Amino acid sequence: MDFKETRRLRGHVGAVLCARYTKDGAYALTCGADRSIKLWNPARAAPDTGALLIKNYTGPHAREISQICVADDCARFCSVGGDKSCFLWDVATGAVARRWEDHAARVNCCAFCAPGDQLLATGSYDRTLKFWDLRSNNRHPLQTLDDFGDSVTSVALAKETGGFDQPAKFGKHGVEPASRKRPVVTETSVVVGCVDGKVRTYDLRKGRMHADNFKVPVTSVKVSRDGHVAAASCLDRSCRLIEVATGTQLNLYKGHKHETYALESCFSHDDAYLCSGSEDGRVVVWRLVEATVIADFKAANSAACSVSWHPKCASVLVASHDGTASVWSA
Repeated sequence: MDFKETRRLRGHVGAVLCARYTKDGAYALTCGADRSIKLWNPARAAPDTGALLIKNYTGPHAREISQICVADDCARFCSVGGDKSCFLWDVATGAVARRWEDHAARVNCCAFCAPGDQLLATGSYDRTLKFWDLRSNNRHPLQTLDDFGDSVTSVALAKETGGFDQPAKFGKHGVEPASRKRPVVTETSVVVGCVDGKVRTYDLRKGRMHADNFKVPVTSVKVSRDGHVAAASCLDRSCRLIEVATGTQLNLYKGHKHETYALESCFSHDDAYLCSGSEDGRVVVWRLVEATVIADFKAANSAACSVSWHPKCASVLVASHDGTASVWSA
C-alpha cells in the first residue's frame, strides 16, 4: 500500500495529542496542548488547501486535552485532560453539557460505553477507571474501579458481540472464532490498558474481570471492529494481538519505535490491517494475519502519537507532537 498525504489539518499550537474520525467518517476531531478541540471536514479543502475547519471548541480546560471520544450519533463528544476534568460537549452548539471532576490526577483516556452510549468511562493517572451515567445529573461516578497498579492509559469498548469461549484461529480474511457457542465480549464489555503491564477486560453486566499480564507498560488498547480481538501497544517496540475472550496472544507486530511516549494503534476499516504511530514520526501498517509490514511512511517530524483509521476506506488520520495533524490515503 502506498500512502500519500491528502490533507493537512492546520490550526493547533503545540502538540496534537489525539485525532478521531466520527463514526461515519464524514468529520474528524483533534485536540492537544493548546487546550482546544477542532472539528474538521477532511474531504473539503480550505483556501490554503488544508482541511476545512468547521468549529473550534475552547474554554473549560485549564491544561492540555489528553483525549477525545465521539458518540455514535455524532451529536456529542467527551474531552479529558491534565486538569483532572471530563467534559461532555454538544457538537452543534459548542456548549458544555456536563462536567465531572472526581479524578485526583490527570485523566488520560475516555470512551462511550453500553448500548446507546449511555455510559462514559474515564481512566486516570490516579490508578482508577470511573463510569459516569449520562442519563443522570449526578456529579459522582456510577462506579469506580481501583484495582490498577499504575496509571490507566487506555479504554476501549467492544462495540459488537465477539470473542468466544474457545480459542480464535486465523482464517482467510483475518481472525475467526473457533467456536460460536457463547459470546463473551458484548456492548457491556470494556478493555483497559495500564502502565502496570496488564490488559483487563470487564463485563459490566455480569461484574466479571480477567487480566492478561504482558509485564511491559501498555499505552493503548483497541478492539477490532468485529469484536474478536484487541491490539495492545506496549513500551517494548511492539504491538500485541490478543483474543479478548481468553487473553491468548495471537500475533506480535514490530518495526516501529515505541519506548518513551504514549502511542496509539488502530485497526483498519475491514480489520485486515493494524496501524501504529512511531516515536520518530513514522506510521507503520501491518497485515493482521501475517504481521508483515505493508506500509511505512513518514507522517511527522516528531512522535506520531495518535492514529485513527477511516471507517469506510484506506485513509489514516495522524496526530503528532510536532503540532501537525494530517490525513494519509492509499
